Amino acid sequence: MQMPTHPVVLPDELPCPVEAAARIIGRKWTLQIVHRLLNASSKRFCELQEELGGVNPGTLTSRLKMLEDEGLVVREQVSSIPPHVEYSLTDKGRELAPVIAEISDWSQRWVCHEEQKAVEMRLKTA
Repeated sequence: MQMPTHPVVLPDELPCPVEAAARIIGRKWTLQIVHRLLNASSKRFCELQEELGGVNPGTLTSRLKMLEDEGLVVREQVSSIPPHVEYSLTDKGRELAPVIAEISDWSQRWVCHEEQKAVEMRLKTA
């Protein structure tokens, strides 16, 4: 009997769906980019950079390219005067809307609330 030349992947060895998703949306600025694109039909690079405030142009370029490669974002060259590039979400990217909404809700309940309490305590002791 001949042994297979490629490894057999058993169910326990399959990548965790959370880990696979985190490799994409867990990178810095990625969810913020998707969030900004959810609120518009499309945005120019400079609009995204301004709205995100503080993102390095190289990092933004890298994240947009990664999102495009993953099929979440479409890059469209607009041949107007002056020519420019616009980014928009694909259907796959728009499906992150409920995920982002849940993260926002969780953050409002637990993170922002705790940060607000900490600020109030600092103000009381100052």
